[in-house]
Amino acid sequence: MTGNTSRFSPWELLFKLGFLTLLIFQIAPIFIIIQTSLKTSRSLLEFGVFSGGGWTLVNYYKIFMEQTLGSDLFHSWVIATATMFLAVSSGALMAFALTRSHSRLKKNLVATLLISRLLPPVALVLPLFMVFRTLNLHDSLLGLILAHTALNFPMVTWMLMPFMDAVPKALEEAAALEGSTIKEIFFHVTLPLVRSGLVISALFSFLMSWNDFLFALVLAGSKVKTAPLTLNGYITGFGTEWGPLCAGACVLLLPVFALSFKLHKHMTHTPQAGAVKGV
Repeated sequence: MTGNTSRFSPWELLFKLGFLTLLIFQIAPIFIIIQTSLKTSRSLLEFGVFSGGGWTLVNYYKIFMEQTLGSDLFHSWVIATATMFLAVSSGALMAFALTRSHSRLKKNLVATLLISRLLPPVALVLPLFMVFRTLNLHDSLLGLILAHTALNFPMVTWMLMPFMDAVPKALEEAAALEGSTIKEIFFHVTLPLVRSGLVISALFSFLMSWNDFLFALVLAGSKVKTAPLTLNGYITGFGTEWGPLCAGACVLLLPVFALSFKLHKHMTHTPQAGAVKGV
């Protein structure tokens, strides 16, 4: 009995090699950052990044014990988490209203959201600074939360609109016939069916706030300082402290990886699957 042996065609082999090359380019920087964070400056100069010896945890001790990265990480976490909930909550309401509305102003409002998202953040940060200084919101957690929410709100709305459109209208009509209010339809029918869209938009909103440097640089100060600002302090005119800088970068990557793995299973949920399960 002979078995069929499958062989890759030249194009398939080329595609797989190209994909493997891109994967290596994606993983290599993370590997280099981890390696650098575990070496002293002297070890980096003498043996280089890819050497196998000279590993130490002194850089992690330095960023937590000698610097304020611990408290700054807490500030970043509070700002990013609050921004995620506010942006997703307001964006979900706006996306639901836009996809269910038949008003003539719908196109104008959608265009306004698109234009506001296309504006570069550097064009918004100075007016926000002047407004926040007038309202005594400069150098405060609330000020950064509001700024990040305003920046992420258009993106979240645009990301959720296709998911809202994909919800079977028959389910909402059936709920309305049963006497459900628009509020009950939104929370008990529509939102459970767009769970994957909520997760994806929440993850993107969290990442944009967690990695933000420009708004934190202008709107923060001595009282409120985020982790990216602390890491920027290792880049000075006398040189760059690569060990502590990469150690801080590794610490910043941990919540991102943890949140991504935690929410990954919810990203495959579809409105159709939820509708069938609900029935």
